[in-house]
Amino acid sequence: MSEKNLMADESQVQHMFLQVESSDAVCMLNIAGHPYRLRELVFMMIENGCRVVQTSAEAYKTFVFDKETVEVYDYLSSIIKAKFVP
Repeated sequence: MSEKNLMADESQVQHMFLQVESSDAVCMLNIAGHPYRLRELVFMMIENGCRVVQTSAEAYKTFVFDKETVEVYDYLSSIIKAKFVP
């Protein structure tokens, strides 16, 4: 792989909305970051017993939540905003 292709891959950003359900909580996530990091994040949630479904921006905007928002910035610049059901 050429250096130019490698650099383009490192700067690639994907954005998605996910609804995540666990045994004690339901939340909607607004996430962005490198596709490999996002895939790793989704697999980690599933391995921890969560049900994960990709959803839309419209569903995120109309999701009923308890007004608590959590923002996480990790070393690969993934951004997570979570809206939790009370």
